[in-house]
Amino acid sequence: MSSRVPADSLVGRVILSTRFQPGTVVGVGLAAGLLTPVCVLVGGPVILVALPLIAITALADSSYALLATRSTSLSRRVLVLEPLAARLSESAWLLALWLLGAPGWAVAVTGALCWMYVLTRSRARQVGLRDLGMTTLGERSVREVVVALGFGAAGVIAVAGGGQYHEWIGGAVTITVTGWMLLAALGLLQLVIVVSTALRND
Repeated sequence: MSSRVPADSLVGRVILSTRFQPGTVVGVGLAAGLLTPVCVLVGGPVILVALPLIAITALADSSYALLATRSTSLSRRVLVLEPLAARLSESAWLLALWLLGAPGWAVAVTGALCWMYVLTRSRARQVGLRDLGMTTLGERSVREVVVALGFGAAGVIAVAGGGQYHEWIGGAVTITVTGWMLLAALGLLQLVIVVSTALRND
């Protein structure tokens, strides 16, 4: 398991010094993700609260990856539940974007592409491709950045107000979901090419 945060960096040392358990940070990240649609339902400036929630989820992801590599007692339950928590967080983000006006079909397709990406990478690891040697456009970190930009734009529009702000928010989140969908499709294509190349002789 690789970590996006080096253990010898300042952030890495702070994370390790907290002595949190991997399961704890997974739960914190999931809770932050599930609160995102609540912010959208409240509406107005509260939409901007989605930004720190996404940041918490991203930090929890990095913390889990780092803590898991250093843990000597990582339970099988956490190993099973961590991917589920990640998918539930992304589902909550997509639900929030749909509530803000993103097209349902685009939300559904985006979710399906992310699921196929994660499943393909998981299967590749099961057959021995532990390190694919590349970062694709479908990585979770890319999704987090795209979603944060979308909620940031929607929140700013909501704060600015105006008679047409509902339509503007709908346009902003539609662009967000479309961008996420295209990046997920390209990332899946990249991953399939790499896996197919690695398994060419099978």
